[in-house]
Amino acid sequence: MLRRALIALCLITSSRIAFGSLWESPDWALLGTLNGATGYDSNLTLLHDGPGGFYVTANPYLTLSRQNSDTDILVNGGATREEFLSGGQPSVTDLSFNAAIAYPNTINTIPVYKFYAGWLTSSQPNEFLGERIQNTVISFTGEGYIKLTGKLGLRGNLEFDSVKYDAVALNDSLHGSVVAGLTYSPYGGTESSINVGTALAQSTPNDPSLTANYVRSQEYDVTLRFRGQMTDKITGDIYGGFGVVDYTGGYSNHNDLPVAGADVAWGLDPRRTLVLAAYSGVTYAPDGTAVQTAHAFLSYTDVIIAGWQFTARCCPTRNVFNRQVFERTDEGWDFGMEFAYDPSKHFKVALDVGYAVRNDDVLVYKYTHASVSLGSSYTY
Repeated sequence: MLRRALIALCLITSSRIAFGSLWESPDWALLGTLNGATGYDSNLTLLHDGPGGFYVTANPYLTLSRQNSDTDILVNGGATREEFLSGGQPSVTDLSFNAAIAYPNTINTIPVYKFYAGWLTSSQPNEFLGERIQNTVISFTGEGYIKLTGKLGLRGNLEFDSVKYDAVALNDSLHGSVVAGLTYSPYGGTESSINVGTALAQSTPNDPSLTANYVRSQEYDVTLRFRGQMTDKITGDIYGGFGVVDYTGGYSNHNDLPVAGADVAWGLDPRRTLVLAAYSGVTYAPDGTAVQTAHAFLSYTDVIIAGWQFTARCCPTRNVFNRQVFERTDEGWDFGMEFAYDPSKHFKVALDVGYAVRNDDVLVYKYTHASVSLGSSYTY
Protein backbone atom coordinates (compact mmCIF):
# COMPACT_ATOMS: atom_id res chain seq x y z
CA MET A 1 0.00 0.00 0.00
CA LEU A 2 2.81 2.43 0.88
CA ARG A 3 4.58 1.64 -2.40
CA ARG A 4 1.40 2.59 -4.32
CA ALA A 5 1.31 5.90 -2.44
CA LEU A 6 4.95 6.68 -3.24
CA ILE A 7 4.42 5.91 -6.93
CA ALA A 8 1.40 8.21 -6.98
CA LEU A 9 3.43 11.01 -5.37
CA CYS A 10 6.12 10.67 -8.04
CA LEU A 11 3.46 10.99 -10.74
CA ILE A 12 2.06 14.09 -9.05
CA THR A 13 5.39 15.88 -8.79
CA SER A 14 6.48 15.00 -12.33
CA SER A 15 3.22 16.29 -13.82
CA ARG A 16 4.39 19.92 -13.49
CA ILE A 17 5.96 19.59 -16.97
CA ALA A 18 2.51 19.52 -18.56
CA PHE A 19 1.56 22.98 -17.27
CA GLY A 20 4.04 24.93 -19.40
CA SER A 21 5.21 28.52 -18.79
CA LEU A 22 2.98 31.14 -17.17
CA TRP A 23 2.39 34.82 -17.92
CA GLU A 24 4.25 37.88 -16.58
CA SER A 25 4.32 41.60 -17.37
CA PRO A 26 5.93 44.68 -15.73
CA ASP A 27 2.77 45.17 -13.60
CA TRP A 28 1.45 41.65 -12.98
CA ALA A 29 2.73 38.10 -12.51
CA LEU A 30 0.84 34.81 -12.74
CA LEU A 31 2.51 31.94 -10.89
CA GLY A 32 1.53 28.31 -10.61
CA THR A 33 2.26 26.01 -7.69
CA LEU A 34 1.79 22.26 -7.48
CA ASN A 35 1.89 20.54 -4.09
CA GLY A 36 1.79 16.79 -3.66
CA ALA A 37 1.98 14.55 -0.59
CA THR A 38 1.53 11.00 0.58
CA GLY A 39 1.43 9.63 4.08
CA TYR A 40 -0.30 7.74 6.85
CA ASP A 41 -2.87 9.16 9.30
CA SER A 42 -3.78 7.07 12.36
CA ASN A 43 -7.11 8.85 12.95
CA LEU A 44 -8.80 10.13 9.80
CA THR A 45 -11.93 11.39 11.60
CA LEU A 46 -10.43 12.78 14.86
CA LEU A 47 -12.74 10.59 16.95
CA HIS A 48 -12.15 8.00 19.67
CA ASP A 49 -10.95 4.84 17.89
CA GLY A 50 -11.29 6.56 14.50
CA PRO A 51 -9.98 4.66 11.44
CA GLY A 52 -6.45 5.11 10.12
CA GLY A 53 -5.19 4.84 6.57
CA PHE A 54 -2.80 5.83 3.80
CA TYR A 55 -3.60 8.76 1.51
CA VAL A 56 -2.33 10.78 -1.45
CA THR A 57 -3.07 14.47 -2.05
CA ALA A 58 -2.52 16.84 -4.97
CA ASN A 59 -2.97 20.61 -4.68
CA PRO A 60 -2.45 22.78 -7.78
CA TYR A 61 -3.21 26.49 -7.50
CA LEU A 62 -2.58 29.79 -9.29
CA THR A 63 -1.48 33.13 -7.84
CA LEU A 64 -1.95 36.50 -9.55
CA SER A 65 0.10 39.26 -7.92
CA ARG A 66 0.61 42.97 -8.51
CA GLN A 67 4.20 43.98 -9.37
CA ASN A 68 6.08 47.27 -8.89
CA SER A 69 3.19 49.01 -7.13
CA ASP A 70 2.52 50.81 -3.84
CA THR A 71 -0.58 48.58 -3.51
CA ASP A 72 -0.13 44.89 -2.73
CA ILE A 73 -2.68 42.72 -4.58
CA LEU A 74 -2.82 38.92 -4.40
CA VAL A 75 -5.45 36.59 -5.92
CA ASN A 76 -5.25 32.82 -5.31
CA GLY A 77 -7.35 29.94 -6.60
CA GLY A 78 -6.83 26.20 -6.36
CA ALA A 79 -8.09 22.71 -5.68
CA THR A 80 -7.03 19.89 -3.35
CA ARG A 81 -7.73 16.28 -4.27
CA GLU A 82 -7.35 13.69 -1.54
CA GLU A 83 -7.44 9.96 -2.31
CA PHE A 84 -7.62 7.47 0.57
CA LEU A 85 -5.86 4.21 -0.17
CA SER A 86 -7.20 2.62 3.03
CA GLY A 87 -9.34 3.58 6.01
CA GLY A 88 -12.73 3.50 4.32
CA GLN A 89 -13.02 7.26 3.68
CA PRO A 90 -14.40 8.57 0.35
CA SER A 91 -12.12 10.59 -1.92
CA VAL A 92 -12.74 14.35 -1.72
CA THR A 93 -11.97 17.50 -3.70
CA ASP A 94 -11.73 20.83 -1.86
CA LEU A 95 -11.82 24.15 -3.74
CA SER A 96 -10.59 27.56 -2.60
CA PHE A 97 -10.44 31.15 -3.85
CA ASN A 98 -9.24 34.27 -2.05
CA ALA A 99 -8.07 37.81 -2.75
CA ALA A 100 -6.21 40.36 -0.64
CA ILE A 101 -5.41 44.06 -1.10
CA ALA A 102 -3.19 46.20 1.15
CA TYR A 103 -1.76 49.72 0.95
CA PRO A 104 1.01 50.75 1.23
CA ASN A 105 3.16 47.85 0.09
CA THR A 106 6.17 48.74 2.25
CA ILE A 107 8.21 46.61 4.64
CA ASN A 108 7.64 47.38 8.36
CA THR A 109 4.70 49.68 7.60
CA ILE A 110 1.20 49.20 9.03
CA PRO A 111 -1.37 49.31 6.18
CA VAL A 112 -3.59 52.37 5.77
CA TYR A 113 -6.21 49.97 4.43
CA LYS A 114 -6.38 46.22 3.96
CA PHE A 115 -9.09 43.89 2.62
CA TYR A 116 -9.41 40.12 2.35
CA ALA A 117 -12.16 37.93 0.89
CA GLY A 118 -12.17 34.14 0.71
CA TRP A 119 -14.33 31.19 -0.33
CA LEU A 120 -13.57 27.57 0.59
CA THR A 121 -15.24 24.19 0.32
CA SER A 122 -13.71 21.67 2.71
CA SER A 123 -14.12 18.05 3.78
CA GLN A 124 -11.39 18.01 6.42
CA PRO A 125 -12.20 16.40 9.80
CA ASN A 126 -14.05 18.77 12.13
CA GLU A 127 -12.61 19.07 15.65
CA PHE A 128 -16.10 19.49 17.15
CA LEU A 129 -17.79 16.67 15.19
CA GLY A 130 -15.27 13.85 15.03
CA GLU A 131 -16.08 13.22 11.36
CA ARG A 132 -15.60 14.59 7.86
CA ILE A 133 -18.50 16.74 6.68
CA GLN A 134 -18.57 18.88 3.52
CA ASN A 135 -18.87 22.56 4.38
CA THR A 136 -18.55 25.92 2.64
CA VAL A 137 -16.88 28.90 4.32
CA ILE A 138 -17.19 32.51 3.11
CA SER A 139 -15.15 35.18 4.89
CA PHE A 140 -14.40 38.88 4.55
CA THR A 141 -12.19 41.22 6.59
CA GLY A 142 -11.37 44.86 6.09
CA GLU A 143 -9.64 47.66 7.96
CA GLY A 144 -8.98 51.33 7.35
CA TYR A 145 -7.12 54.19 9.02
CA ILE A 146 -7.90 57.92 9.29
CA LYS A 147 -5.21 60.28 10.54
CA LEU A 148 -6.34 62.90 13.10
CA THR A 149 -3.05 64.57 14.07
CA GLY A 150 0.60 63.78 13.65
CA LYS A 151 0.46 60.78 16.01
CA LEU A 152 -3.25 60.15 16.69
CA GLY A 153 -5.71 58.43 14.39
CA LEU A 154 -8.80 56.26 14.11
CA ARG A 155 -8.76 52.66 12.88
CA GLY A 156 -11.80 50.57 12.06
CA ASN A 157 -12.06 46.82 11.48
CA LEU A 158 -14.91 44.83 9.92
CA GLU A 159 -15.21 41.03 9.82
CA PHE A 160 -17.83 38.66 8.44
CA ASP A 161 -17.87 34.89 7.99
CA SER A 162 -20.42 32.19 7.30
CA VAL A 163 -20.21 28.40 7.51
CA LYS A 164 -22.71 26.13 5.73
CA TYR A 165 -22.74 22.35 6.31
CA ASP A 166 -24.03 19.77 3.86
CA ALA A 167 -25.81 17.82 6.61
CA VAL A 168 -29.44 18.18 7.75
CA ALA A 169 -28.57 17.44 11.39
CA LEU A 170 -26.12 20.38 11.68
CA ASN A 171 -26.36 24.15 11.97
CA ASP A 172 -25.23 26.85 9.57
CA SER A 173 -23.64 29.87 11.26
CA LEU A 174 -23.14 33.58 10.57
CA HIS A 175 -20.81 35.95 12.41
CA GLY A 176 -20.10 39.64 11.94
CA SER A 177 -18.11 42.13 14.03
CA VAL A 178 -17.14 45.80 14.01
CA VAL A 179 -14.24 47.28 16.01
CA ALA A 180 -13.25 50.97 16.28
CA GLY A 181 -10.10 52.22 17.99
CA LEU A 182 -8.22 55.38 18.88
CA THR A 183 -4.61 54.85 17.80
CA TYR A 184 -1.27 56.36 18.81
CA SER A 185 1.79 56.03 16.56
CA PRO A 186 4.94 57.48 18.14
CA TYR A 187 6.93 56.67 15.00
CA GLY A 188 6.44 54.82 11.74
CA GLY A 189 5.93 51.09 11.95
CA THR A 190 4.29 50.89 15.41
CA GLU A 191 0.75 51.52 16.62
CA SER A 192 -0.97 51.31 20.03
CA SER A 193 -4.74 51.56 20.39
CA ILE A 194 -7.70 51.30 22.71
CA ASN A 195 -10.66 49.61 21.00
CA VAL A 196 -14.34 48.93 21.49
CA GLY A 197 -16.15 46.28 19.48
CA THR A 198 -19.42 44.49 19.00
CA ALA A 199 -20.29 41.24 17.27
CA LEU A 200 -23.52 39.56 16.21
CA ALA A 201 -23.79 35.85 15.44
CA GLN A 202 -26.40 33.17 14.88
CA SER A 203 -26.48 29.40 14.50
CA THR A 204 -29.43 28.13 12.43
CA PRO A 205 -30.35 24.40 12.18
CA ASN A 206 -30.73 22.98 8.67
CA ASP A 207 -33.69 21.01 10.04
CA PRO A 208 -36.35 23.62 11.00
CA SER A 209 -37.90 21.22 13.53
CA LEU A 210 -34.77 21.47 15.73
CA THR A 211 -35.87 24.76 17.28
CA ALA A 212 -33.84 24.18 20.44
CA ASN A 213 -30.66 24.38 18.32
CA TYR A 214 -31.42 27.86 16.96
CA VAL A 215 -29.49 30.52 18.86
CA ARG A 216 -28.39 34.14 18.49
CA SER A 217 -25.63 35.96 20.34
CA GLN A 218 -24.44 39.51 20.87
CA GLU A 219 -20.96 40.36 22.13
CA TYR A 220 -19.34 43.56 23.43
CA ASP A 221 -15.66 43.93 24.26
CA VAL A 222 -12.94 46.42 25.12
CA THR A 223 -9.31 45.70 24.18
CA LEU A 224 -5.84 47.22 24.18
CA ARG A 225 -3.73 46.50 21.11
CA PHE A 226 -0.12 46.89 20.02
CA ARG A 227 1.10 46.10 16.54
CA GLY A 228 4.15 46.62 14.38
CA GLN A 229 7.87 46.66 15.21
CA MET A 230 8.17 45.81 18.92
CA THR A 231 11.97 45.53 19.01
CA ASP A 232 14.73 45.23 16.42
CA LYS A 233 13.98 41.50 16.15
CA ILE A 234 10.30 41.16 17.15
CA THR A 235 7.30 42.17 15.02
CA GLY A 236 3.65 41.31 15.29
CA ASP A 237 0.21 42.07 16.66
CA ILE A 238 -0.97 41.59 20.27
CA TYR A 239 -4.31 42.48 21.83
CA GLY A 240 -6.12 41.69 25.06
CA GLY A 241 -9.18 42.77 27.01
CA PHE A 242 -12.55 41.76 28.36
CA GLY A 243 -15.85 40.83 26.73
CA VAL A 244 -19.43 39.86 27.53
CA VAL A 245 -21.70 37.63 25.42
CA ASP A 246 -25.49 37.14 25.67
CA TYR A 247 -27.23 34.15 24.05
CA THR A 248 -30.94 34.03 23.18
CA GLY A 249 -33.22 31.74 21.15
CA GLY A 250 -33.22 28.00 21.77
CA TYR A 251 -31.43 28.66 25.05
CA SER A 252 -30.42 31.72 27.10
CA ASN A 253 -27.04 32.34 28.71
CA HIS A 254 -24.56 35.07 29.64
CA ASN A 255 -20.76 34.76 29.61
CA ASP A 256 -18.04 37.10 30.86
CA LEU A 257 -14.73 36.18 29.26
CA PRO A 258 -11.22 37.32 28.40
CA VAL A 259 -10.64 38.37 24.79
CA ALA A 260 -7.07 38.06 23.52
CA GLY A 261 -4.92 37.26 20.54
CA ALA A 262 -1.36 37.38 19.26
CA ASP A 263 0.57 36.93 16.04
CA VAL A 264 4.26 37.53 16.73
CA ALA A 265 7.51 36.64 14.94
CA TRP A 266 10.91 36.80 16.66
CA GLY A 267 13.96 36.61 14.42
CA LEU A 268 16.50 35.25 16.89
CA ASP A 269 19.22 35.54 14.24
CA PRO A 270 19.40 35.19 10.44
CA ARG A 271 18.98 31.39 10.73
CA ARG A 272 16.44 30.95 13.56
CA THR A 273 12.86 32.22 13.91
CA LEU A 274 10.26 31.80 16.65
CA VAL A 275 6.56 32.37 15.82
CA LEU A 276 3.65 32.61 18.25
CA ALA A 277 -0.03 32.79 17.29
CA ALA A 278 -2.81 32.63 19.91
CA TYR A 279 -6.53 33.36 20.26
CA SER A 280 -9.14 33.40 23.03
CA GLY A 281 -12.82 34.05 22.32
CA VAL A 282 -16.16 32.44 21.52
CA THR A 283 -17.61 30.46 18.62
CA TYR A 284 -20.36 27.93 17.85
CA ALA A 285 -20.08 24.16 17.56
CA PRO A 286 -21.86 22.76 14.46
CA ASP A 287 -24.89 21.75 16.59
CA GLY A 288 -25.42 25.27 17.96
CA THR A 289 -23.64 24.76 21.29
CA ALA A 290 -21.74 27.82 22.53
CA VAL A 291 -17.98 27.26 22.77
CA GLN A 292 -15.50 29.32 24.75
CA THR A 293 -12.24 28.53 22.98
CA ALA A 294 -8.54 29.21 23.47
CA HIS A 295 -5.70 27.91 21.34
CA ALA A 296 -2.08 28.72 20.59
CA PHE A 297 0.52 27.85 17.98
CA LEU A 298 4.24 28.03 18.73
CA SER A 299 6.85 27.13 16.12
CA TYR A 300 10.63 27.23 15.92
CA THR A 301 12.45 27.17 12.57
CA ASP A 302 16.19 26.66 12.15
CA VAL A 303 17.94 26.88 8.78
CA ILE A 304 20.55 24.21 9.51
CA ILE A 305 22.57 24.78 6.35
CA ALA A 306 21.73 26.42 3.04
CA GLY A 307 18.64 24.71 1.63
CA TRP A 308 17.96 22.56 4.70
CA GLN A 309 15.71 23.58 7.59
CA PHE A 310 14.07 22.08 10.66
CA THR A 311 10.75 23.23 12.18
CA ALA A 312 9.21 22.13 15.48
CA ARG A 313 5.70 23.11 16.58
CA CYS A 314 3.47 22.86 19.64
CA CYS A 315 -0.28 23.66 19.72
CA PRO A 316 -2.30 23.58 22.97
CA THR A 317 -6.12 23.98 22.79
CA ARG A 318 -8.97 24.26 25.30
CA ASN A 319 -12.71 24.34 24.54
CA VAL A 320 -15.56 24.76 27.04
CA PHE A 321 -19.06 23.80 25.78
CA ASN A 322 -22.26 25.13 27.34
CA ARG A 323 -25.87 26.07 26.67
CA GLN A 324 -27.83 27.15 29.74
CA VAL A 325 -25.24 25.35 31.87
CA PHE A 326 -21.78 23.85 31.50
CA GLU A 327 -21.77 20.67 29.37
CA ARG A 328 -18.20 19.53 28.81
CA THR A 329 -14.57 20.57 28.41
CA ASP A 330 -11.91 19.25 26.09
CA GLU A 331 -8.20 19.97 26.14
CA GLY A 332 -5.56 18.93 23.66
CA TRP A 333 -1.93 19.12 22.65
CA ASP A 334 -0.57 18.86 19.13
CA PHE A 335 3.15 18.34 18.50
CA GLY A 336 5.00 18.10 15.21
CA MET A 337 8.26 18.52 13.34
CA GLU A 338 9.30 18.98 9.74
CA PHE A 339 12.57 18.40 7.92
CA ALA A 340 12.62 20.29 4.62
CA TYR A 341 14.95 20.69 1.68
CA ASP A 342 14.25 24.08 0.13
CA PRO A 343 17.10 24.94 -2.27
CA SER A 344 15.21 27.74 -4.06
CA LYS A 345 11.90 29.61 -4.11
CA HIS A 346 10.71 27.17 -6.80
CA PHE A 347 11.11 23.77 -5.15
CA LYS A 348 10.67 22.19 -1.72
CA VAL A 349 10.45 18.65 -0.38
CA ALA A 350 9.54 17.93 3.25
CA LEU A 351 9.03 15.10 5.73
CA ASP A 352 6.44 15.94 8.41
CA VAL A 353 5.70 13.96 11.59
CA GLY A 354 2.91 14.83 14.03
CA TYR A 355 1.29 13.56 17.21
CA ALA A 356 -1.79 14.87 19.01
CA VAL A 357 -3.79 13.92 22.07
CA ARG A 358 -7.25 15.19 23.03
CA ASN A 359 -8.82 14.72 26.48
CA ASP A 360 -12.57 15.27 26.82
CA ASP A 361 -15.27 14.76 29.44
CA VAL A 362 -17.12 12.66 26.84
CA LEU A 363 -15.31 9.47 25.85
CA VAL A 364 -16.29 9.55 22.17
CA TYR A 365 -14.35 12.83 21.68
CA LYS A 366 -11.23 11.54 23.43
CA TYR A 367 -8.51 10.45 21.00
CA THR A 368 -4.87 10.22 19.99
CA HIS A 369 -3.67 11.08 16.52
CA ALA A 370 -0.35 10.30 14.82
CA SER A 371 0.63 11.18 11.25
CA VAL A 372 3.59 11.09 8.90
CA SER A 373 3.75 12.54 5.39
CA LEU A 374 6.23 13.12 2.59
CA GLY A 375 5.42 16.05 0.33
CA SER A 376 6.88 18.29 -2.34
CA SER A 377 6.05 21.68 -3.83
CA TYR A 378 7.05 23.26 -7.15
CA THR A 379 6.39 26.85 -8.23
CA TYR A 380 6.80 27.86 -11.86
